[in-house]
Amino acid sequence: MVVILTYYFSKKYKILLDFPDARKNHHMPTPQIGGLILFISYFIFLNIHENPLFTLGVFLSFFFGLLDDVKKLSYKIKFLLDAIISLIFVLNSNLTLFGYSGFGVKIFAFFWFLAVANGFNMIDGLNGLSTGVFLIYSLFLKRFDLSFIYFPIFLFNIFGKLFMGESGTLLSAFILVSIASSQTNELVYLTLVFGYPAYEVLSSFLRRTISGKNPFLPDRGHLHHVFSEKFGSLKFLAFAYLLTSVFILLSHKFYGVFIYIFICIFIFIFQRKFQ
Repeated sequence: MVVILTYYFSKKYKILLDFPDARKNHHMPTPQIGGLILFISYFIFLNIHENPLFTLGVFLSFFFGLLDDVKKLSYKIKFLLDAIISLIFVLNSNLTLFGYSGFGVKIFAFFWFLAVANGFNMIDGLNGLSTGVFLIYSLFLKRFDLSFIYFPIFLFNIFGKLFMGESGTLLSAFILVSIASSQTNELVYLTLVFGYPAYEVLSSFLRRTISGKNPFLPDRGHLHHVFSEKFGSLKFLAFAYLLTSVFILLSHKFYGVFIYIFICIFIFIFQRKFQ
């Protein structure tokens, strides 16, 4: 019901519409209301009696993302706003790296969250991709209440009726990563869990650097751009869902890091070949 009502009002009053441009695949103005639906549904259907710091992170993640949806902020301003969310995440977590904790680990975790949140944004470039991946995460994390929210968003998104928008990807990053870190606080494990968005960040930085481009500016060289053009959108979606699930399952294995690195190198080579 929240999805239908929000979609109706967005279309009727032209609220939060995403207009097509050279970097986008859609040809009609489309509501980018996934974040708004998630934000509203979270406080209607989920337990809102979280700690105040987490609640603040939810509010600011949505608000900063919404601000970017409306104003199209520069990457420098976006970095500053994302840094605030990352700081809240770190302060609300007790993370370790190879079993160690301390101030140095907190600094690493700060930049780690920035990278993963950016990866969430990067995979939001194909109908059904980010929303399907977010749904998979909610299922593997056994947060079926959250899956109940993501499923109708996924259905509307895969048919191109709505987009997540910056508010949706940043809010999803904060909620999903926070839930995962509450179940385990080891950053190595968490990196494998969110291995797909992590790959997009690392491969994009490396790809743009090799090409002599600004590593912080967007392009159309992401995995979903290259592979969907080569093999088709549906086949790539199936591949992306499988890849996400495999990375999550690898996080439970002591040798998972080595297999993850091998898979990432293999994919990167083919991604460069098909460009």
